[in-house]
Amino acid sequence: MPFDSLRWVEFGTMRVTKIETIALRDRPAGATSWNTARESRGRSEAAVEGYDETVVRVHTDEGITGIGQAEAPSLVIDAILHNSYGLENLIKGEDPTNVRRLWQKMYSNTGLYGRHGVTLTAIGAVETALWDIAGKAFGKPVHELVWYPFMTTKVPAETRKYVMPYATVYPPGDNIAQLRERLTFAVSQGFHAVKVEEWPGQFGNVDVETDIQVIGAARTVLGPRRDLMIDVQNRWQSVVYALTTIRAVEQFRPFFIEAPLPADNLDGYARLATAVDTRIAAGDWGFTGRHEFRDLIERGHVDVVQPSAVRAGGISEILQIAEMAYLRGTLCIPHAWCHMVGVAAEIHLAAVTPNMPYFEFPIAFPDSPIISQLLEPRIAIRKDGSVEVPNRPGLGFELNEDVVKKFRVDPY
Repeated sequence: MPFDSLRWVEFGTMRVTKIETIALRDRPAGATSWNTARESRGRSEAAVEGYDETVVRVHTDEGITGIGQAEAPSLVIDAILHNSYGLENLIKGEDPTNVRRLWQKMYSNTGLYGRHGVTLTAIGAVETALWDIAGKAFGKPVHELVWYPFMTTKVPAETRKYVMPYATVYPPGDNIAQLRERLTFAVSQGFHAVKVEEWPGQFGNVDVETDIQVIGAARTVLGPRRDLMIDVQNRWQSVVYALTTIRAVEQFRPFFIEAPLPADNLDGYARLATAVDTRIAAGDWGFTGRHEFRDLIERGHVDVVQPSAVRAGGISEILQIAEMAYLRGTLCIPHAWCHMVGVAAEIHLAAVTPNMPYFEFPIAFPDSPIISQLLEPRIAIRKDGSVEVPNRPGLGFELNEDVVKKFRVDPY
């Protein structure tokens, strides 16, 4: 429902009617999938090139709809939503503004085949859509509805008006010259912080000397006042090698080193985080739910947790993860690579979370309409690198139906 046609809904009368899976697919020339497969041997074309998005839209009998997004294959999410024990049957006929109770209902009734992983991803996408509906029904932005007290005396009881994204430049380029060009573009867009990814022949894949050259070039482009993040994407298998490389690039003052080790190597993360001064970050590589993040914080000793706004279990779940991190003096910087409904959710999270100095924002090469044009209005980066927190009802964004119509495909 467009913002200008919203109307007050009598409390408790609205009901969920259905959940819609919206699969989007674009194959611009030169695009690299964020799927882990980089070679085509025995795999479908969809697994190795192009962009894939899974959007969830919850419908109500009042005509108000809400949107969420899942970082998972659309066919998998569609099955979780629409199987005989699926999420649609669980919440159909329910009041969508009763968001936290419906989250528990979905979680409890999928426990035998879910609890974590992709089922929690689907629950989180639906929960985000329910918050969007609740905000529209009550005429309030989501950040007002999800306000969460962190028991801190130095944070005013007000939401932030502006929040800070960091740009993930992906892919970073096949050589240093291309990396410089792409980072220069990110700087020109106003970003105060930029993340460099590992890439074949570049950072994290050759040797320490190459890593020094790549990160040195990145720091030169960004200058001394912007923050530089580094994502290793779980490439390093050895704590000793990770230590050697991190110490070699610490001269360039990285804000954090993300996913330096395999995701399940929590003891290795603890050794690494204890041994270096640079923040060690992890959490976007398949982690879901507060219980997995408790292990990451308490056993892995990471300095930054990165729950995904499109995977970790929803807005309320991320707030609880952020509080766990806050109580231990740890940052929470959520992930949402190229999933713009997730970015919209991140904005509301950052508005109320004291230990969330940044959230992820994509700069994809090449760009695609299902990324940069998916939402209306577009998310604008201000000159100081910040984003204004919307006070429009719900998430404050709607799907661009022209983009949806052009790129929609059957779930696959």
